[in-house]
Order: sequence, then C-alpha cells, then structure tokens
Amino acid sequence: MRSRKATLKGKPRTIVDTSFLLPAVGIETDPEVYDAIKLFHRYEVMYLEVSILEIMWKILKVVSPREIERIIDGLKAIFETYTSISPPAEAYADAYHLYHEGHGDFIDNLIYSTSRRVNANLLTLDLKFVRFLREKGYPTENVLTPADLTRNAY
Repeated sequence: MRSRKATLKGKPRTIVDTSFLLPAVGIETDPEVYDAIKLFHRYEVMYLEVSILEIMWKILKVVSPREIERIIDGLKAIFETYTSISPPAEAYADAYHLYHEGHGDFIDNLIYSTSRRVNANLLTLDLKFVRFLREKGYPTENVLTPADLTRNAY
C-alpha cells in the first residue's frame, strides 16, 4: 500500500513535479496529468518554487509575448491554489548525490529529495526516474504516479 502523508486537514501532503503545473499556464502536457488534476481536491498539493522557474524556461520557448496575461493568470492560480514549499538544506545535498549517481535532472532530484525530507508524497510522470531510484536502492514508497491516484480514488 502506498504511503499517505496526512496533514492536519486529513489530506495527504503531495508535492507535484512540474508537469502537473503546466496546464495552469496553458501548456499542454500528458493526458494522464489532466486525469490526476481532477483528483487534486483530495490532496494538499504542494510545489517547489524551482518548478515555477522550470515553467518559465518552457514559456520563454513556446509562448508569444501577446499571451503573457494568460501566463500571469495561470501563475496566480498556482500561487493561490497550491502550497509553495521550500526544500530543506539537506534536500539539496541529497539531490546533489542523486545527480552524481547518474540522474541528470537536478530539479527532479530536488523535488524527490524534498518529498523525502518533509515526509510528503511525490506525484510524478517520470517512470524512468522512479526506476533509477529503485535501482539505486532509494525508497519509493512515497512516490505516486497518475495511475496510483486514479487507482486509489475508487
């Protein structure tokens, strides 16, 4: 059974990777993301500020300047709806080690490490990253995929 880190409100604390924030700013992503978002009311959804930076890098590449108001509205929705969380210092060290063990996406490493350090679930699409964690012996009982959310919803 998957770990469910409960808050005082009784909802599982769940940090999402950047993919789950993209629809708020109008950037299309995997269909599984949209199905998972429909279940967010059951969770305390959290994100790292670094995910906003990652979104902005994507926006710079694919969004025209005339669409910036839509982006502002989407960012405000993220800020008002979800909880921002800062990684503890130790999470940066953990992410550093993951990077040097072979996983080159430091942001994903930091999101995972933060989830472990703050005792929260991590919602990710990145099955390759989950495999990497398992192969290297890292705990993954707190890692969820959209399929896990859907399966646990019923």
